[in-house]
Amino acid sequence: MTGVRDDRVLKSKRQVFDKVIRDRRLEHIQGIPLLLMYIVCLWCNNIPIGNSKHKIYTNIIEFLLSRTSKKHPDVQPSRESSASEIPEYFKNHEFCKRFYSLITSLTELAYQTLCNETRENMLVFDRTVADIYLKADDMKLSLLSGILSESSSKNLIEELIKVSFSHKTVQEFFATIYITSHSVLENCRNVQDILDMSKICEFMSGMNAAWMCEISNDLMSVINEDEKTRDYRTMTGNEGLYNNPLYNIQEMFMSCLQEMPESENIHLCLQDFFIDRHTEHSEQLQRLLKQNKTNIKSLYINTRRTSSSLHEIIDLFSLTDLSHVQKLYYNGDWVKEDVEINRILFPSLQAVTLRCGKWTNYEKNLSENLARLQNLQYLYIEYFTLSNKILEKIFNFISGQNSMKELSLVRLECDEYGYADCERRNLDLSQHSTLSTLDLQGLPGRLQLNISTPSLVNVTSWDINLDESSLLLSRDMLNIECVRLGHIEMSAESLQNFITVLENLPQSVTVQMETIKPETEYDRVRENIRSSQTFHVIQDCQWLGFEIKTRKPSKE
Repeated sequence: MTGVRDDRVLKSKRQVFDKVIRDRRLEHIQGIPLLLMYIVCLWCNNIPIGNSKHKIYTNIIEFLLSRTSKKHPDVQPSRESSASEIPEYFKNHEFCKRFYSLITSLTELAYQTLCNETRENMLVFDRTVADIYLKADDMKLSLLSGILSESSSKNLIEELIKVSFSHKTVQEFFATIYITSHSVLENCRNVQDILDMSKICEFMSGMNAAWMCEISNDLMSVINEDEKTRDYRTMTGNEGLYNNPLYNIQEMFMSCLQEMPESENIHLCLQDFFIDRHTEHSEQLQRLLKQNKTNIKSLYINTRRTSSSLHEIIDLFSLTDLSHVQKLYYNGDWVKEDVEINRILFPSLQAVTLRCGKWTNYEKNLSENLARLQNLQYLYIEYFTLSNKILEKIFNFISGQNSMKELSLVRLECDEYGYADCERRNLDLSQHSTLSTLDLQGLPGRLQLNISTPSLVNVTSWDINLDESSLLLSRDMLNIECVRLGHIEMSAESLQNFITVLENLPQSVTVQMETIKPETEYDRVRENIRSSQTFHVIQDCQWLGFEIKTRKPSKE
């Protein structure tokens, strides 16, 4: 019976400890045995664990120093520290105060090895490097406490001694103390550099929230200048989210805000926001967004698998009157009728992606909202169910633009006729003087298309029915490089006109074709191309399509 009772006691203690871990959001350390052991030691010795990362690590260091001091009372700090030197977050920790001179030496060692410009050997370094910053007694105490560890190896000439901190996060904790004490944050030259310093920023937020708020403006300046940021803010389509460094930047700032006290003076600068099923209920993200409402550059909203509708998200995050947003990415849900989309079509938008949903009401306001997008350069609409009136308004709006750079209309379904021939539509892009990329796929009805604009470089027309008067190429399209045509219907005259213009363009153009109707005319054109000296056949396969490239004489 004793064994059973012991098992019950152990299980009960385990449940209490698991709750402690959950309450402090420390689940991530369960995969790090050393840190988990430290937390268990604090808990078993009735030492407060702490409610923020910097407090937790402060308590860990206090525990290690107190235990070592009691085991080895002969080991003393290399020098005494005055009360004025000791920061506020150490004032209630007896051994951190007593050994503050050791801590300051460890902070410089951590900073110089972790944040050096070359980023070489930052986790494991030579003993000679540690000796630069630590005196003999400090080195002995650091090793005895377990803050540092030492290993040795031999080569043919000498014995090599390597030193490292017990864990990278411990090294980051000490480096943060140095940074906050010396007001330096160097080597953050791009987004990846900042992400490499994310744990330091989190520690810093708990130690000195005011300073972290101040440097967040400097970090945002670096983020703005990063090429990845500029590319993302103009990117449309189904971009990968969780590999996006700006999504990770948001997670970093959310963690930083969680470390900070709730105060009206707390303000972190962030300009790119992502709202999805992982963040829809985040209080930190709500605070960040409201703090930066007049400063937002991009907004990502994904309502798929969320418990909130677009309407609820707009209200929850106060997504109104956003005057500086350049990019909107919205991914909806087929079963939801997204009549709220008009509310997030802000006049400042330059890049808009709308994916998956229904858009059948509030038609009278659509044309007005589209007309407000005077700065629109990138538009991507995919997998939407639209009424006939909205389809007509969207096509009319696009035809009337002249400053767009990229346009994609993919799988737009008519709510009355599906993808069938509902009516004849006109899409005239001849006035678009800057349009370089065009992607038209799965559009309902017969399409009268004119894409005769000199700026076009890449064109994709897939799964559409072209009107007889449609114009795919013209002689003034001197920048066109690649054309993809597949599963489309076009007249024999239009197909022949396309080939004739292609032959007469001065530049070389790559063309991919697959399943063009009428098939008899398509087969005849392919046969003529095979025997022509004007074309080079790259691929000729029933399953993979027909790919050709026009031959042009060398300019030399």
